[in-house]
Amino acid sequence: MNFVKSHRGLVSARRNALAFLGGTAAIDSINGKKVEEGGENIAIDSMVFDAVASALQNENSPIMRRTAGDAMSDLGDNRAVPFAVSALENDRSKLVQWRAVRILGELADSLEIVAFLKEASFSKDKYAFEVSFEIKDALRKVKARATQQDNFDAPVPKTGPIWKQIQDGTLPSS
Repeated sequence: MNFVKSHRGLVSARRNALAFLGGTAAIDSINGKKVEEGGENIAIDSMVFDAVASALQNENSPIMRRTAGDAMSDLGDNRAVPFAVSALENDRSKLVQWRAVRILGELADSLEIVAFLKEASFSKDKYAFEVSFEIKDALRKVKARATQQDNFDAPVPKTGPIWKQIQDGTLPSS
């Protein structure tokens, strides 16, 4: 993880290291086996999360920041939400902004994020078309999760990237 945080070395090697870190979400770092508790993956190792978050915030290359966003999404950890909000607001790369909005659509579930996305959806001059489109889609997803949390009878939809929901068998049926 120091290799990723060091910001030195070949970008392609560091990018692969970030992608690998994203794939470690449900791996027990001691035994190398998938860890589950009550059908849900247990908390992500803080060192992995911190390395990925640092790359999202501090990398010079937009491709590296986008890859860090991919890794955060793959980790599926709700701690990624504030980092995604920051990336959407502050990163100048539309590719990174797009990934940040995707993270929000996959992981966020609060009314505060609904309000944030609603406000962002009116900032058409600030965001590229692709980012604005994703903002509207993320708003729909987060709003559904946030309002279902208030309705105790309705199941809250699973979060995370679609590929992970399919892999884990948690993809909601339509």
